[in-house]
Amino acid sequence: MRRYSSWGQVAGHFDGDGTIGFSDLYNMPYKLGVSLVFTDQSVEQIANIKRFLNCRGIKKSNILKTSKGTANTVVVSVHVSVVKTLSRMLPHLCKKGNEAKATLGYYADRMTGDQLVAIFHEEVKAGRREKRPRRAVIDVPYTWTVGSELMKQRRSLKFTYAFGRLRAKVAPGEYERIREEGLTLGKPISDLVAEHPRYSKETIRRILGRGRGYVAVIGIGRVSTTDATLDDVASRRARPASSQPGRERQRRPQGRQTR
Repeated sequence: MRRYSSWGQVAGHFDGDGTIGFSDLYNMPYKLGVSLVFTDQSVEQIANIKRFLNCRGIKKSNILKTSKGTANTVVVSVHVSVVKTLSRMLPHLCKKGNEAKATLGYYADRMTGDQLVAIFHEEVKAGRREKRPRRAVIDVPYTWTVGSELMKQRRSLKFTYAFGRLRAKVAPGEYERIREEGLTLGKPISDLVAEHPRYSKETIRRILGRGRGYVAVIGIGRVSTTDATLDDVASRRARPASSQPGRERQRRPQGRQTR
């Protein structure tokens, strides 16, 4: 089989056997997840498309089977790759031209997620898009940028809540004592767990730097388990940015110097 050599050829395949899928995922309630799905019964044909996209820096999935197992697909779902692929194919698309233009408009903040879905519904009524039943009603009244910012705020709040609820709070004195006994005196973790029963084995592992993540120290907050002492943490946070290593800049003398 001859290899694809132009975006026009790929767009021709997508116009006939591709689709622009969208969804609002449970972990993405403020923006739509858009994906480009290339489908064909021939695995050689899909491999040809995958090779073309790969050579042009497009992030895509491996070759997958459809839900019924009757065809093969390769999916582009990363935001930057979706925009790049649609932009290259748009001048060559016929049937899916309106969908592609509307999707790029959503990513450029020219419309909300609900407006994009409405255009897709119009394409279904016009017979240019296949109707797919949905159990849940999609409600995304935000542009891409606004939705992304709301998602960042939501993740930050969820992390703060989970950190405060699920991570054990360690007293500053016990934090230093456990690190002294474990790192300097070489006590095994089993002995430290027995001597400090209020903390779990995983918390003590984090204090000693053997676990992943952070430890919540009372009065200080998050402390990286790689920090040597709490004094180092406090001094690092109190130090101005200009005095940190690597941040100093040498001032050039102003005016003419006299020797």
